[in-house]
Amino acid sequence: MKHWLQVPPKKMAKLFYLAGILCLIAAMVITFAADTVLYASGRMYPQTITLADTDLYTLVDMEWDGADTLTALSGDVQLYLQPGQRVRTLRLVAKYDSDMSYERDLYWHLPGGGYTPKRRVWPTAGPDGSWLYTVPLLAGQNLRLDLADQSGVHIELKALEINQRPAWYHYFIPTLWQLFWLAVVPGLLACAAALVQDVIKIRQTKKGGPEA
Repeated sequence: MKHWLQVPPKKMAKLFYLAGILCLIAAMVITFAADTVLYASGRMYPQTITLADTDLYTLVDMEWDGADTLTALSGDVQLYLQPGQRVRTLRLVAKYDSDMSYERDLYWHLPGGGYTPKRRVWPTAGPDGSWLYTVPLLAGQNLRLDLADQSGVHIELKALEINQRPAWYHYFIPTLWQLFWLAVVPGLLACAAALVQDVIKIRQTKKGGPEA
């Protein structure tokens, strides 16, 4: 206890940041290894789904014209995807009838659980007009894709490309969210640890001095 109380705040912060970096590296390695095993075992494989694959999805408040266009009938349209395999990445290839910004959120759930705002994935827009989603490793097999948040929107859905395997080095490129948490969380933990140190020192002083 005495040794811990004597650790300077700056050194404490460095230790937390070092631990954060090691945890991030470990998470990247684990994700890469897990995906490698899933691909090798056939539990995860590249798959392209179109609107013709009606047994792999369910539409809510959307009208399909029988070709490749969907029309939003409300402001809460959804596409429930049941591809029959674990999903780690999904690439939405679609064209909207206007340049307005629409909700394109992807929701996942834990096995046996439901969809909640806490389990939502925002896409990364590609230069070709597609949107790429990366789903957490622990997610279930079924997904919910919210394609728009306004009625009357026409969506030319060309394909949903699932589990297109990225190059190995992509696993070791941190995302913006990972960098954000790496920058914020260790600092907060260091501040909390310093505060606890001060509280313990004050209490020990009132009792007659620090513990031996």
